[in-house]
Amino acid sequence: MKNLWDCLVVAFSTYSAIPMPQVQWSQRNMRYAMCFFPLIGLIIGALLLGWAQLRNLVGIGPLLFGAVATVLPLLVTGGIHLDGFCDTCDALGSHQPREKKLEILKDSHTGAFALMGCGAYLLLSLGLWSEMEMCFPQLG
Repeated sequence: MKNLWDCLVVAFSTYSAIPMPQVQWSQRNMRYAMCFFPLIGLIIGALLLGWAQLRNLVGIGPLLFGAVATVLPLLVTGGIHLDGFCDTCDALGSHQPREKKLEILKDSHTGAFALMGCGAYLLLSLGLWSEMEMCFPQLG
């Protein structure tokens, strides 16, 4: 049972910003970590549902609702997925040969294509979340 707990801690330490106890990052502790990744998504979903419920109680407008719903997953995950998306935008936008694209993926600097991709992602996410009430009237 301790090994499963350690695997859960490794999963949350890798793909979330949720504080976790320290465990050794051994092959044994990482073996089943992937099995716990959906729990991080479950936490994000529960927080978004709670935010939607709070919106209903307090009467929060669609723009603020969309802004918080856009930022909430970034806060929980620490932005690790958005970081990878930005790296990919830089590499694909460079129109370089494969070897150069792989170098760009490893580069820690942020390029213009990453900024444009991130901006587009955040704007679209905000827009979609702010229109959610039209798709799901029970949220409003």
